Amino acid sequence: MSNLEPHTPKSFLERPEGKVGVALSLALAGAFGYGAYLALPILITLVTNILYLGALCAVLGGTLYLCLDRRFRAFSSYAYRAFWRWVVGIVIEIDPIGIMKSHIAELGGKLGLMREQLGGLRGQIHHIERVMQENTAQRDGAMQLALSAKNAPEHAAAGRFQARHAVKLEESNDNLAAMKAQLEALFRVLKKLYDASEMVLSDMQSTVDIKSRERASMRAAYSVYRSAFAILQGESEGREMYDRALEFLNEDYSQKLGEIEMFMDFSDGLIKGADLQKLSYDVQATQKLDAWEQRLSNGLLGSAPLPLARASARAESAEADPLDALLDDSLPRKAR
Repeated sequence: MSNLEPHTPKSFLERPEGKVGVALSLALAGAFGYGAYLALPILITLVTNILYLGALCAVLGGTLYLCLDRRFRAFSSYAYRAFWRWVVGIVIEIDPIGIMKSHIAELGGKLGLMREQLGGLRGQIHHIERVMQENTAQRDGAMQLALSAKNAPEHAAAGRFQARHAVKLEESNDNLAAMKAQLEALFRVLKKLYDASEMVLSDMQSTVDIKSRERASMRAAYSVYRSAFAILQGESEGREMYDRALEFLNEDYSQKLGEIEMFMDFSDGLIKGADLQKLSYDVQATQKLDAWEQRLSNGLLGSAPLPLARASARAESAEADPLDALLDDSLPRKAR
């Protein structure tokens, strides 16, 4: 008993049925993969169509929900009216007089059509009158024929036919007379409406003419106002050029004024030196003039003769200054 080997069971893959199962499984997996590869375009198309259908259903559902929602319908109505009110407002602001004239022209066309219809209705009334006159003439003729056939038994059937014909013509005239009365009443009503419409249209035309003149005057006044306002606010077309020109003038004035001040600073010393020299000349001239006046007064008052040395000095000064010599010659000889 101790020599017996332990018995270990075989795994499923080691058994014959396991190997067959693995082979069949691989074959089935390969066949499934190949089949999926062949069906892949169909599957892609199917999935795409499903997604597309889902999106369409979502859009359709959302649309139906919005259409059934009372608040959304009210909002859509308000938005629609507001949009067209805004568009109409823009058009009215662009050319209000033109819109009024276009409306009057449209009403004038309708009034002309109404005039044509009144003319046609009047023509129908005249046509009925003419038909009634013809029926009356035919009735009278038929009655005469019936009376003539009454005395002739062989023409009794023809006489009865003419009598019935006269009766039908009489009934037709009665019907036409009633229709004529209705048409005449309708014509009178429409004629009053036409006259009222024509008066309203004339009044509107007069109003448009007045408003057109008022608008032209107002636009002219407003144009003047805008021009004045632009000038006061500095918003004219040449404002930028004006500002640049003014800035250039200010800069040019400042530059030239600076050059002048610099020149004045440089020439201040020269001017002061010239003034000092001129002042020195004035002092010398004043001293010399005083000396001449003193000499002249001495000579005229008869002062004592000058000493020889002084006379020689005077002679030397006369030679040096011809004005002194001339002054000495002008003095009287006694004074000398």
